[in-house]
Amino acid sequence: MRNPLAVIGRYAAQFMSAYGRVTLLTIESVAAWRKIPKYLPEILEQYANLERRSRPVATVTAAAMGLILGVQIGTQINAATPAWIEGGLILRAVLLEMGPLILSLILAGRVGAGIASELGAMQVTEQIDALRAMAIDPVEFLVMPRVVAALIAFPVLIIYSDLIAILAGFVSSHFTIHLTWVGFVKGMHHSFVVTDVFASIIKAAVFGEVIVVVGSYFGLSSRRGAKGVGAATTQAFVWTAIAILFLDYVISAVLYFIW
Repeated sequence: MRNPLAVIGRYAAQFMSAYGRVTLLTIESVAAWRKIPKYLPEILEQYANLERRSRPVATVTAAAMGLILGVQIGTQINAATPAWIEGGLILRAVLLEMGPLILSLILAGRVGAGIASELGAMQVTEQIDALRAMAIDPVEFLVMPRVVAALIAFPVLIIYSDLIAILAGFVSSHFTIHLTWVGFVKGMHHSFVVTDVFASIIKAAVFGEVIVVVGSYFGLSSRRGAKGVGAATTQAFVWTAIAILFLDYVISAVLYFIW
């Protein structure tokens, strides 16, 4: 029978080792930013692919999130609470947590797993080795453009998604508690804090970088043919989701003490 402490220790060591290598890959990709002018076409291509292909799923996710918030918050408001309060509650819930967190978890599957499978296929078919043979750094050519593109695309997507979610929240509130647009805007105006917008954008940027770097790491680490690519894709999503949930707490706590 296995020693539970030994099992826990082995998994903890694997966890720390993997995230250590992910951190090194992050440092290497940031150091490669000096080559941005050289790889500008690749960056623009990655941005177009990431933003355009993620927009439909971001729209559906944001609309569903807003509709759910409108119903859930609306059913908790009693007769003694002004209905317009719901506008502010939806606004802050979307900006601070639901928007960046839910969208990033969805895109971890859409973007992160996609990057892992793409780079994994290149790894097992020895295309990565071919790049090295031609004196092309895979981090500069494959990872850095995606990192820079995500740094721009994810904040753009989160602003777009927040707007969709808030509008969907109003529609849901209107049909749930008959809240008017004037009342909804009053609630948002009463609760709006400008730092909430920056918090949403900061989380989106950080989560976007995590999604790209973790997906790239597992893709470049793929082994054993198609089976290895499938395992890398699954691991990329799981590890990215764990990192996003942990970083969401860390960022929220840090911004709370700063602001």
